[in-house]
Amino acid sequence: MASDDASNGGPKVSSPAANALIYVTLICFLALGLVAGWRSHRNADLFLKAIKSQTVWALSLNFLAVNIGAGIFFTLPQVGTIAGITGVFAYAFAAAAPLFVFALVGPMFRKHNSQQWSMTAFVMERFGRPLHVLYSIICTLFVGMYLVSELTTIYSVFSLLTPLHPLAPMIIICVVTTIYTAFGGVFASLLTDAIQCVLIFVLILVAAIVVGVSVRPSQADIERVGLVAPTKMGGELFLILTLAIAFSNMYHQGFWQRTFASRNDRDLRLATFFGFWMVFIVTALVGMAGPLAAWAGTWTPDSDVPGSSALFTIIASLPGWVSGLTLVLTTSLSCCAIDTCQTAMFASLYDLVEQKVNIWVVRAAVVVLNVPVIVLAMQAPDILQVYLLADMLACATILPVLC
Repeated sequence: MASDDASNGGPKVSSPAANALIYVTLICFLALGLVAGWRSHRNADLFLKAIKSQTVWALSLNFLAVNIGAGIFFTLPQVGTIAGITGVFAYAFAAAAPLFVFALVGPMFRKHNSQQWSMTAFVMERFGRPLHVLYSIICTLFVGMYLVSELTTIYSVFSLLTPLHPLAPMIIICVVTTIYTAFGGVFASLLTDAIQCVLIFVLILVAAIVVGVSVRPSQADIERVGLVAPTKMGGELFLILTLAIAFSNMYHQGFWQRTFASRNDRDLRLATFFGFWMVFIVTALVGMAGPLAAWAGTWTPDSDVPGSSALFTIIASLPGWVSGLTLVLTTSLSCCAIDTCQTAMFASLYDLVEQKVNIWVVRAAVVVLNVPVIVLAMQAPDILQVYLLADMLACATILPVLC
């Protein structure tokens, strides 16, 4: 499966193995999405809104899906190399805790707009058309930034682990998610995300066990490097990042779609509770790769390798099949994130035109918007900076909507 690569000093998945792993995974997800969409493609309510269609566990897994993407392989370890263990757990808490906002305000929105699917109907009612247009545009821009970060991750991971040119698989992933979300709508996205997240959760636990068994830094190395003691930055992240992500979630239609998809308010509250722990566990496990790489010596602050690649310095020291597992994980996480972003972008644009335009015109607009997103992703921007830019946009504009 893997061949030694002199440039990175670790195993790299060969072209045939990489193609097999990526495209078999995509074929499985495409089939799953089309099967899921068979129930909803002729049902307008399920296709557009999927209101009251999700059980507690399905919704919990969907809250995990909307919170994570392949970008966590870069952003979380990078925080760990900067702010240490405190920063990792602060980021994990900040990613998970805002779910409780939807447990609190979700029932109120569901009661007030029982047949709607997002916050835009509330904005239209309360503030009128001008702010409704502004909110919808910001939602589209916000999700677009998330798509850029996700596709940048795909581009980077495939470049690091395979000899393939990453543009082709990156485009095909977008095409696959576009096909099954266009066929089955929101319901297909919800169902595929739930099943994908079961696979992702299991694979991350397997990977964490393998890393824990294979990479064992000595106590002396841990004490020499540090990153264990609480840091000022880590403490600040508990507050700042939690508020930033909570505000940014208000602009992510994926969260509102899941809020309205719960069968009842009790299921919504339980789903946010279980979703909190799923998100916290996954993000904390991935984030610990940063300090672990520093302790094990596979990454050092004075090296040419950025902290965002700390996880991949560990992967390079492990057997080749771990690189293959990482490819499958990246593809799965990307499908989860991209189909959610595409349905969220569709919702924002469809609300922008007040649901008066044929849905296929809006679908076509989403496909067109994917083109500049792919072009930007090929420029390989810093993924953490893209996330922080999106959060800053949300923090700067959400208060007038909430007040």
